Amino acid sequence: MGWQDEYDQVEDRLAKFWENNPNGRIFTEHLSISPDHQSIVVRALIYKDIEDINPVATGIAQDQQGPKGANITSWIENAETSAIGRGLANWFGYTAKARPSVTEMQKVENLQGNAGQQVAKQVTKSVAKTSNSNSYTPPQSVQKKTEGAVTNLENKSTEQALEALGVEVEEKKFVTQGSIVPQCLSCSSELWDNRQDKASGKIKETYPDWKCKNRECDNGNPRIYYMESFNAEKQAPEEWFMPKVAVAKSVDDIEEGEIPF
Repeated sequence: MGWQDEYDQVEDRLAKFWENNPNGRIFTEHLSISPDHQSIVVRALIYKDIEDINPVATGIAQDQQGPKGANITSWIENAETSAIGRGLANWFGYTAKARPSVTEMQKVENLQGNAGQQVAKQVTKSVAKTSNSNSYTPPQSVQKKTEGAVTNLENKSTEQALEALGVEVEEKKFVTQGSIVPQCLSCSSELWDNRQDKASGKIKETYPDWKCKNRECDNGNPRIYYMESFNAEKQAPEEWFMPKVAVAKSVDDIEEGEIPF
């Protein structure tokens, strides 16, 4: 018997979830991505019904690009899968074996025996090279500012470490406009756009991104839409929120001195 037999497959937990909750919803979002884009933290929110505002359980998972297996190319997807698996495990009845899923334990196995390689890789990326030297010495102004400012970074987040240095961290969220004006896919009415209020924290993130203004829509149940949804009826078209990308002209159509866009 392999070690995988001791743990659930996330797909098995999902199958049981959808069997018991055909109108359920699972929403995932990334909480943070490392500056070098090699590590990500994903949160999954589990809803018993697609109309519920509050989730019945949540799950958080971290993953990073690894030296072997699926984590070479699909570490972001693995993080999402692990978060969903943990969210389902946090809701009673969706784990038959050990609490971690196979996806989580595979990550551990991929990293075992490669810790030295990973550390060396991170150090190489963090070292600023000047001429033929592998060392880096900050300018005197930086040394003076940071000297004695932080005595212990253990168990501190990046934001806390920066605040200890007197650097204010401000998170900004931007709402993008698509290439077309959103209209209800059922009745072609105008939509309430909740994205700005969600980004500012005025309303909860679980609220729909758009909602039809027509109260008679869909037999008195105005349709709602999300930028990302597992429910096809609630998935908003990308044209609503993805800006139009400039397309380069054909080489044959570009005149001398003309910009190709």
